[in-house]
Amino acid sequence: MGSEVDPITLSVIMSRFNAIVTEMTRVVEKSAWTTILALAHDYSCAIYDAVPRQVSMHEALPIMTSAMHFVVGEIADAFEGDVHDGDVFLCNDPYSGNTHVGDYVTAAPVFADGKLVFWSVTSAHQMDTGAFVPSSVAPSALNVYQEGITIPPTRLVERGTMRDDLLRLLLSNLRYAELIEGDLRALTGSIEKGRQRLRELCDEYGTEVVLAYVEEMISYSSRRAAQEFLSMPDGRYTAEGWVDSDGLDAEHIPVKVAVTIDGDRAHVDYTGSGPQARGGTNGSFATSQAAARVPFLHYIASDIPHNHGVLSHIDVFAPEGTICNARFPASTSVGTTVPSDLMQEVVSRALVAAMPDRVPAGGVRCGWNQTISGKGADGASEWGFMLFNGTGGGPAAKGADGWPHWVTASAAAGEKILPIEQLELLFPVRIERCEIEPESMGFGQWLGGPGIRCVVRPLVDERMYVVSHGDGAANPPHGAMGGTPGCGGGQYVHDLPTGARRFISVNGVFTVDCRSELYVGVSTGGGGWGQPYERAADQVRRDVRDGVVSRHAAAEVFGVILTDDEDPVVDIEATTVKRDELRRTPGPVVSPTHANASTWLGENMREGDEYFLNPRL
Repeated sequence: MGSEVDPITLSVIMSRFNAIVTEMTRVVEKSAWTTILALAHDYSCAIYDAVPRQVSMHEALPIMTSAMHFVVGEIADAFEGDVHDGDVFLCNDPYSGNTHVGDYVTAAPVFADGKLVFWSVTSAHQMDTGAFVPSSVAPSALNVYQEGITIPPTRLVERGTMRDDLLRLLLSNLRYAELIEGDLRALTGSIEKGRQRLRELCDEYGTEVVLAYVEEMISYSSRRAAQEFLSMPDGRYTAEGWVDSDGLDAEHIPVKVAVTIDGDRAHVDYTGSGPQARGGTNGSFATSQAAARVPFLHYIASDIPHNHGVLSHIDVFAPEGTICNARFPASTSVGTTVPSDLMQEVVSRALVAAMPDRVPAGGVRCGWNQTISGKGADGASEWGFMLFNGTGGGPAAKGADGWPHWVTASAAAGEKILPIEQLELLFPVRIERCEIEPESMGFGQWLGGPGIRCVVRPLVDERMYVVSHGDGAANPPHGAMGGTPGCGGGQYVHDLPTGARRFISVNGVFTVDCRSELYVGVSTGGGGWGQPYERAADQVRRDVRDGVVSRHAAAEVFGVILTDDEDPVVDIEATTVKRDELRRTPGPVVSPTHANASTWLGENMREGDEYFLNPRL
């Protein structure tokens, strides 16, 4: 640290940036109109300097913020020499540095002392994009045109005045136009609040002083990240995983990675991954860059600020034309989760043996995200929402069980479930069940976070329309260091009068009859970490007592023999014998090591049930 930099002032200014981003985040939360933003928190706020480099983010989704500087750079390049105070720019184009069409990026330039010094930015997932199905994530989209309206870098607000003609053009292409207009105005309010607070910061300390401390913030993160990388063992590490499907007819698409640790840098290379999908389950350039970097944010000390100083230590290569980095005009509609969740997971698969103290098992990969819609009791008014409540569990790691509600690796528990009472007040559905699914998680010395069973009953209209997307049902989250994988999970429509069930793959478009059917989704839990027979015997006893683990699994997997009491007691002598037996055949470093490893579907389908792969209406 240079002698001119005061560490107290550095800490204060760093906290001020975090406070500004937090206030931006609260503006969206308190003023957005749709549940996907106001309740589920599917958005991110961040500050970038003029370069642009990430300066600060808080309570954000890592798949957005770890690559958002690319789209800010595209906006700056597109309007070079024509950026003015009071402007707001909008972009959702995945081929202009953005993630996917569903994420609308709004960016406001911040001027101080007559020059551009910062960008105040919010990226938010929209309820609808005007796609050919009523959703902003369409796994069966054949190209970017089927995803809805694509917006390259565009000026939405000019010197403080909304371009109403452009806004009308955009909204005329969208379902739920009134709600999405409310969300757009929430986003512009958020970045305007960021612009206001950044100006106040520059006025208080002086622009040059603030910029000098920004350099030190980035340098501080870089120095600390360098020490973390230097503590990792040098070498080249490889792994492979599989995407369930392309959204159409291809299944078990490989994602391969080679991770090289060299001194204070990491290089992540996805060469050898499968060709780009025909459907919408492709990564964009931005999502590939973010997906490779996000795992390292979990491996390093949590108090290192996640700014450009950390991100700059990781180089990423994803060949164009692969599922990891599709070539225009391929659809990247589901790109923020599929394949990006798996792209993160294979990095952990590759590194867990080399760094077991740092690297977790696999977590849920976008388990059962559905866009649910229909018409109201009047037969005309449209309603819709994205259901996050049925998503699965996070990964176990050395020393900790996984979190029970992870949503997706790319959100890293940054999103929220919808409060059921509010959900039922706002929409004509009833949540019959939303509860932890026993034994859905991977077993280990530490358990993966459990999956969820969610049952939805539609209340009005002839049918409820469901657009489902995700991954990790056929190819579940992996277990690490002897831990077992998650269950994989599944979904089906249950016809109540006949008992018939239609099982549906993780991606699909289908209906639920409002007079006689229920939607049932069971999400996977995360992978377990460590040999199950090393889990504390009394903890296994409590797991059985609480209904999370069965007595059979306690005995056969964990080696813990219990009495038959409702609040069981450990039989210490029998447990010692059983655990000695289990130690003779320890579990593998990573499991599974082959495609289509989930057994959930076979265990849960019964005679007369049907299965549909990626159905389309």
